[in-house]
This record gives sequence, C-alpha cells and structure tokens, in this order.
Amino acid sequence: MKATSPGRFFRLAVFAPAAAALFVIISVFPYEYRDSDSSCYSSLSQKLARRPYGEWCAPQWDGHGGNEGLFFEHPPGIFWLPALFIQAGVKADRAALWANFVYLLSSLFLIFKLAERRGDSLLGWGAVWGVILTPAFLQYLIRANQEPPLALAVLAGIYGLVRLRDSRWGGWLFAAALVSAVMIKGVSAVWLSLPAGLFWLLAARNRKTFSWIAAGHLIALAAAALFEVWFRETTQLGFWSSYFAVQGGRSLGGAFRPLHAAYNFAWYAARILWFAAPWTFLLIYDGAASLRKKRPFPRDGFARFLLLSVLIAAVLFSLSDRKADRYIFPAYPLTALAGLLVFFKVRPKAADYLAKGERWFPAAFSLALVVLTFLRIFFHSHLYRYVRIWPQ
Repeated sequence: MKATSPGRFFRLAVFAPAAAALFVIISVFPYEYRDSDSSCYSSLSQKLARRPYGEWCAPQWDGHGGNEGLFFEHPPGIFWLPALFIQAGVKADRAALWANFVYLLSSLFLIFKLAERRGDSLLGWGAVWGVILTPAFLQYLIRANQEPPLALAVLAGIYGLVRLRDSRWGGWLFAAALVSAVMIKGVSAVWLSLPAGLFWLLAARNRKTFSWIAAGHLIALAAAALFEVWFRETTQLGFWSSYFAVQGGRSLGGAFRPLHAAYNFAWYAARILWFAAPWTFLLIYDGAASLRKKRPFPRDGFARFLLLSVLIAAVLFSLSDRKADRYIFPAYPLTALAGLLVFFKVRPKAADYLAKGERWFPAAFSLALVVLTFLRIFFHSHLYRYVRIWPQ
C-alpha cells in the first residue's frame, strides 16, 4: 500500500474548491437561523463589528432576546472572527456562518493529520470521511455556535502535543489552542486541559511535554489577566468575576446529588452514542469482543487516550446541575475519531479497499461537502437536533 501526498491532496480537496464553494453557497442561498444560540452570536457579532476595536472586549446585548447591558455569558472570542469578516465585506448575517466553515474545515484538517500519524494518508482520508457522516457534523455544518471553535481548539491542542516529539512549534500550537479555548468558552477550556494531563501520563511522560503543558496554562492565565485589564479599562467593571457569577449560579444549585449526577452521565452517554454514530456502535462491538477475549480495549493506544479524555470530561460535566448536548461537543469528534482508528485496526483490509480509489478522494470529498451543505440548507428542519435517544 503506497502512501501518497496527504498535504497536497487535502489542500486541493478542502481548502481550495470545497471551501470556496461552501462560502459562495452560504452567501447566495437563503438561510434562516433557527436555534437561539446561532441567532444570538450572529446578531451580537454584527453589532460588535460597528464598534471600535478597543471596545471588542465588551459586547453589548442591545436588546437581543430582551436582554440589555454587557454580555457576561462567555468571553467574547466567538464574536471576533465574524466581526472581522463583516468588516472585510462579507454579508453581515452570513459572517458567523463563514466563521463556522473555517472552524469545521480546520477541524477536518487536524483530524486528517492526527489519523495520518497513526498510519498514513489512507487512514487520514478514512477518518475525515467517517467524521463528516456523523450526526454531530451534519447538525453543526451550518450553525453559528461556540462548539465548533472549541472543538477546533481541543483538536489543535492535542495535535500540538503529538507534534512536540518532532518540533517545538507543537508546544506553541498547544498554548495558542488553550488561549483560544479560554477566550471562546471560558472554563470549558478544561476540555483541553484534561486531555493534556492524560497525554503526559499515558503517552509522553517526559520533562519537555510537562514543561510545555505547564507553560501553556501559564500563557492562558496571562492572556486571561490581560483581557481583564482591557475589559476594566473599557467598562470600569471586572469580567471574570461577573462571568463566574453567571456560570456558577446556573451550574451549581446546592448540595451534591449522586443520583442526579449518575442520571446526567447516562444522559451524556446517550448523546455521545448518537452524535458520534455509527462509530460508537463499532466501539461497543469491539469492547464486547475485547472483554470476551480478555484483551486491552481499545487496541489502538491513541484511541484509548481519546476515549479516556472523553470519559473523564463527561464525568466532570455530569456533576453540574445543567446539561445540554453542546456542553460536551468536543466528545463527538474525539469519540468518532477513536472509533475510526479502532475500525481500521479491526478491519485492516478496509485501508486496502480505500487505496484503490485514493486518487479520486480530493474531488469526491469536495463534492460530498458541497452536497451536504446544499442538503443542510434545504432540509433545515432541526432533524438531527430532535432525533433523541433520551429526552431533555
């Protein structure tokens, strides 16, 4: 099986024809925001784009959803790229969707690279093909939520740690990803902190990796402190104290309730089962086979690391009084990637099958993304939002 040039193929397949087509489609064809989060982030980005750069630390509600005053729900990083697109001439109501395509296409590239390092370009292609067919990808293909950029930060941070073995720039990528996660989703940056700690424990227990993980967190804390200074100079108020008050008041309702936490965990497990399907079902099959044969599960070490990261994060989020599909969004691409790695480990002949048509992958993958985008626009009825294994 001959490995080809994945970098060139992937750029041709995604970042050239497919990306251009996706941006044109979402700019030309009619689309209405149907979920409240997308509507909110698009609206506030448009308002922020009309304000001086010095005030971009402090978005205003300006009456959206009946709210007034400063936006303390999350740090404002989610608004900056759409606002920049608007200033560059993109239609104001489509800029957030442009940003979403940037996040998703970049995430696919990182998934390709992570899978490629476990084998070759064929494994990378198999991974991205598998991910774009999951319910999570299809639902978020055209949205304006915080979840895709958070997942991108998590994937970028993990890829940075993996690349530390080859180059120091991997450490800088990890630090940049952690800063991005903090500025987009605040405390949900734990979605990268947890895998980083596990990666050191399981895969790279050495001084270099530990030093870069520690440095990345110090850089993220410094960035948060600088943002606080910027916010205070602009508004004469503190951001992080208000943010933690908002989030803590919603998430922590009193005494710890074990049964409630167990219910939340089962609820999240059902979400992962569905949104990362069909690869979750393959993981269950391989887990049962591994139990019968008394062998380690999963057989791929990197897949084991991904699943442990998802498990620990799901347990942590289950302790909250609130729950939502989006709170564990990074779990979906991480679980799907783990399932795909296991699939190619269990079925090695699948790679040989893929090798027969590898030269067609660039055109086929581009076409698949364009077709899925058209379908997502014209069948925009929250199909994947309301197909649930378990009610809210």
